[in-house]
Amino acid sequence: MSAQGTAMTETPDRIMTFLVVDDQREVRKSIRKMLGSLGYTSVLEEKDGLDAWQRLQTDPVDVAIVDLFMPGLSGIDLLRRVRKDERLRGLPFIMVTGELAEEIVAEAAETDVDAYIIKPFAAQTLEEKINAVLERRSNPSPLEGRLQLARVFLEEGEYNRALGELKAAMTLQPENPRVYQHLGELYVCRGMLEDAEKAFQRAIHYGPRFTRAYDSLADVYARRGDRERVVAAMRKAAAISPKNAGRQMNLGKALLENDAVEEARKAFEQAVREAPGDPSVRREIGEALLAGNLNLEAEEVFRVLLRENPEDLHLYNRLGIACRRLGRFRDAIDLYRRAILLDPEDDHLHFNLARVLMEDGREEESRVHVLKALELYPDFQEAKALLDRLDRGSGKTLPGRKQNSADVPADERKGLSIG
Repeated sequence: MSAQGTAMTETPDRIMTFLVVDDQREVRKSIRKMLGSLGYTSVLEEKDGLDAWQRLQTDPVDVAIVDLFMPGLSGIDLLRRVRKDERLRGLPFIMVTGELAEEIVAEAAETDVDAYIIKPFAAQTLEEKINAVLERRSNPSPLEGRLQLARVFLEEGEYNRALGELKAAMTLQPENPRVYQHLGELYVCRGMLEDAEKAFQRAIHYGPRFTRAYDSLADVYARRGDRERVVAAMRKAAAISPKNAGRQMNLGKALLENDAVEEARKAFEQAVREAPGDPSVRREIGEALLAGNLNLEAEEVFRVLLRENPEDLHLYNRLGIACRRLGRFRDAIDLYRRAILLDPEDDHLHFNLARVLMEDGREEESRVHVLKALELYPDFQEAKALLDRLDRGSGKTLPGRKQNSADVPADERKGLSIG
């Protein structure tokens, strides 16, 4: 029985399943051999974080032993995904690394890594780490027990019971930043933003390098609409933990909202450097650039992604938006036509093609595609408005159009964002 859904005490020691993740085959082989010498024979292997993440979706795993630095999805990024997943968050996670630099410690601490092993190591060291992790999971400290209960009550909406557990935790360790982090999260759930801010600031007071508290402060400031303080909090978190691709990406987005374009570019570049093999990072950066009306930069990102995913309709659509905003109607038309060849029954692709054809002065061709969009989806209000505009002979331009003011909202029926 796997630790993903049950307590570790329910799993007999030597029949547990281990997941070993490392991009070097010889390292995986060595760890498998060590585990075998310790009596653990059920061992799964993956070469990178993305493959490991897919394996965790399908196979029960009791302990993960993961290399920190891997191409694609790093060990830290895999750990972050695991801790955010309701089903997987309790998975014991042992990180293997060749060093323990300060920024690495800060990075892993915020995602609750269970243990480190420094390369090279022997089977005895591995056994000691495994035993220590399993012991802590089976018999959590009084503080951990309180925090775990508080988390459960918070997720169930039992705010008063969660608060009771956190108050008890404060009596155990009144200067532990994690206690105040949980308290702040409770206040956010209750809409008490001023109290949440104070709790997160107290977490930072007791743990100046506790990056989660800076992230949470940024969220509080964002809810208040205080953009400058959002950026200030994000900058501090990124300075402490610069290797966090997601944090660099969020900093870039916040900087764009504050019109700090050059600094935003640097943050996005850092995000890509930290997660070079994760296309979701580049995709999200492309969306942020498009939302910020940095259409040339967005086009560059989406073209790279399209070369890697030539049948992704969403990428054709985003590229079409960027090209249309840049006034390159012919390029946008070509992109939409290529996308329609992949999916002739997509009403929004026909609508977007109709729109750019109209802007290019090709109103009869535009009419053909807007009628097709309405044939596929008769209740398509934006298409009805476009057809009415064509009927009134409004011409190829859209007077008073601003950055996103005339863009069609995301198609919730298909998950396709329309521009």
